[in-house]
Amino acid sequence: MTYIAIIGDVIDSKSLENRYDVQNSFKACLQLINEKYKEEVVSKFSLTLGDEFQGLLSTQVNIFQVIDDMNMMMKPYQIRFGIGLGEILTDINPDISIGADGPAYWNAREAINYIHEKNDYGQNHLAFQSDNILISKIINSLLAAGEAIKNNWVTSQQEVFETMLSENIYAEDFNQTLLAKKLDLDPSALSKRLKSSSIKVYFRTRLTARDLYQQELEEGTK
Repeated sequence: MTYIAIIGDVIDSKSLENRYDVQNSFKACLQLINEKYKEEVVSKFSLTLGDEFQGLLSTQVNIFQVIDDMNMMMKPYQIRFGIGLGEILTDINPDISIGADGPAYWNAREAINYIHEKNDYGQNHLAFQSDNILISKIINSLLAAGEAIKNNWVTSQQEVFETMLSENIYAEDFNQTLLAKKLDLDPSALSKRLKSSSIKVYFRTRLTARDLYQQELEEGTK
């Protein structure tokens, strides 16, 4: 059976003066993620060493929404994510992901190595790896494009994005009138922010990346 494995860490955590507080915040973040996505979490996100963590999820999860939720919860600290698609060869403990191993985690580690080798001048902190090299390459290009968009957002544009996440909106098409009310904005003002921020394009890159690995899964079952 194929799973999505995540390996990651808080960037430059060892240099933080308040490292202990950050670790506690990160523990709380992982608990919230485990609860929100409990239907898709196969083995709970767990701290493995200091500020490093890992988790195992169903392939049905929108993994990029999970990652964006974690990033929002941990602001202003940055997290590095390696995403691996593959099987698990060991027993799976649903309560803690430590000890599980197999191609899913091997690929996640390869994704972490990819980030270290190619982080686009420090702008990109996530990567994907599966056994399909071409699909992995295309997905990583889409992820880098999305990060380039996100890194240019100003505070007001970031507010729109975070409100969408809070409302569980992760799509190009949504009710802009309701979102405008939530943000206490005129609909035309929201439209301008959406246009200037390319938020819809950002979602397109993420959702296309998800479609690609879902396609890989479907072709693997034929």
